[in-house]
Order: sequence, then structure tokens, then C-alpha cells
Amino acid sequence: MNYKNISLFFLLAAALAAPAAAQDWKFSSSVNYDTGKYGGTTRMDSLYVPLTLKRYYRSADLSVTVPYLRQSSTGQVTRVGGKPLRVAGASSSAVETSEGGLGDILVRGAYVIKRDGPGSFDFSIGGKLKLPTANEEKGLGTGEMDQGAGFDFSKELNPRWTLLADAYYTIIGDPEGADFNNQVALSVGFYKPLEKGLGLTVMYETSSAMTDDSADPRALSGTLSKSAAGGLQFTGGLTLGLSEGSPDFGLSAGLSRKF
Repeated sequence: MNYKNISLFFLLAAALAAPAAAQDWKFSSSVNYDTGKYGGTTRMDSLYVPLTLKRYYRSADLSVTVPYLRQSSTGQVTRVGGKPLRVAGASSSAVETSEGGLGDILVRGAYVIKRDGPGSFDFSIGGKLKLPTANEEKGLGTGEMDQGAGFDFSKELNPRWTLLADAYYTIIGDPEGADFNNQVALSVGFYKPLEKGLGLTVMYETSSAMTDDSADPRALSGTLSKSAAGGLQFTGGLTLGLSEGSPDFGLSAGLSRKF
């Protein structure tokens, strides 16, 4: 199999491995704001608002995310691998410019290899495709497809602590005149229930840099989630950057509903 089609394989496996009977659906959305200098001297601000529809099968899931993106900066910026990246050699400007519009559509799928409930662990493999729907002339995307594959792992250590980890490798599409590095992304953390319907997730996240002259993104994030009646869930999060490749900080607020 061509390694460039590995994520498509996982997406198809997730769809075909599950029975045809209807299971659960979930709609989710959030507002995500982050700001930082990303190793430069001027600040970049980003607003990312994804709309996601997810289908749960017995041993798999599939989702499609359609995002709105807006980013403000001085100088030329392109969004690569989900992060704003300053264009090397581009002239900077003292005037801040803002660009907004449709972001890159994301298609994700996962297939559960092992799920044995409390006291054991869950392990799934997954794939993702980034479709080049964002306007590359505005710097909202590269105009090329990205595709990746990886795994998700969780283990309940006891009723109060659950270990979480995931790792993904993404092949970054190169537009004409650019040579971006492929990305390795890792995260590890925990989930802790605080009270009935309320939980806290804390994650350390790191990934490889998109270019040789930029720093590896590293960040620490915390998310509170609150379940409500009718399948609703509300979330609020804070992200703190730990390297020049990450935003200084980010804020998020979201909601989801299963039906």
C-alpha cells in the first residue's frame, strides 16, 4: 500500500468494519481564540470556529468538520498543520491585516481495536484527511491535502483518574515553492471527574516543527466539561504555550449534543 494512502485506508476501515444499524450521532461546535508571536516580533491572533458532525458505530466512528477561520497579523502568514506560520522571506508590514473565511475541511475516522471497560484500557487506530478548501491566497491554508494516521489510548487507573495518550503522523502537502516537514504529534495527560457531570482534562501536547528554522510547538491545556440533560455537554478550556512554536495562550468554549 502506498504510504500516502494510509489515512484513507483507516477512514474506510472505520466505515466498513461497523454494522449498518444506526448508532449515535453527535454535533459539536466551539469558539477557539489564540494569540502569540510564534518566534517573531509581532503578534498573531487566530479565531477558529469548527462545526463537527460525528457518527458513532459499534466499534468505529467517522466525523466531518467544517470550520470558519479568521486570523490577524502583520506580515505574510500561512496556516500549516493547523497552526499559523510566518512565510520565510516575506516582507513584514507595520499595518495589521485580517483575513477570514472557510477553513480546511477535516475528515476523521477511528476503529476500536480493544475496549474492555473499567480496569482495562481502550486502544483505537485512526486516520484523518485535511481537504484543501481554505483560500491559500489569504493564508488560511496551503491549498494542498494533508493526511495522517495514528492511535488513541486511554486507561482507567482508578475511579478518579484516567490516563490519556495519542500519537499521529501527518504527511503535509507542499504547495509550489514550499517544502514543509511532515508532522509527528504526541500528547499525554489525564481525565479526572470532579463531581457529578463535571470533569477536568489536562494534556501536554507537542509536535514537530513545520520548517527547519521554527521551534517545535509545545503546550499545556486544561478543559472543563459539564454534562447536562438531553445529551448536552458544555466545555471551557485554557491553553498555555511552552515554546516559541506555540501561541502564548488560547481560550476555548464549546458545546455538543448527542442524538
